[in-house]
Amino acid sequence: MSNPAAFFDTLFLGHKLTDLVQGFSRPELHLLCYAGCLLSLYDGHPSSDWEYEFMSAASGLPFANDVEEVVDYAITLGLIESKGALLIVTAAGKLELDIQRDLEVNQFREEYLCGAADCLLVFSPGNVREAFDYDPTIAYLKNGRKTDWLLGQPDVDRLYANFKELKRILAYDARDLSVPLVTWLKYLIQTGRSLQHGTSAN
Repeated sequence: MSNPAAFFDTLFLGHKLTDLVQGFSRPELHLLCYAGCLLSLYDGHPSSDWEYEFMSAASGLPFANDVEEVVDYAITLGLIESKGALLIVTAAGKLELDIQRDLEVNQFREEYLCGAADCLLVFSPGNVREAFDYDPTIAYLKNGRKTDWLLGQPDVDRLYANFKELKRILAYDARDLSVPLVTWLKYLIQTGRSLQHGTSAN
């Protein structure tokens, strides 16, 4: 049986991406599910509240086995289908999503998933991927060609400290969570490119 939280996240983000950018790839879906989880951490929730875990894949990007299983399951049910090189949520998938959105257990997740998807109004999926490539933990694992679980200790403590500072800088109380996410992604890209340039310059 598929993970209920991952099932909702897959349909919700898949539908948003179908509307925003006419479809999605599996890596993009994993990446934005991870971004949604980060926004939950930004709001002070423990990573365990997200109800499924992420690891660093061989590509270096976040990967959730529960999400991967849901995509396969949703394809067999006709809730997701291929459209060229991308996947889209079907009309049947949208109907199922409407049912899932009425469940109280899913309602706290929506704002985090919306914030994750809406960053694509500013960044291309490639930009989002590049930003997470520069995350210290993900970059360390990728450079060492290792895979490991993400969002364990002390990584979560580092993120809480970073997000606390981000909140102070933004002084932002509205609930459009794409704003702190976009700011965080810009920071990762600027810092990462700067370090990369400094390394190559030496």
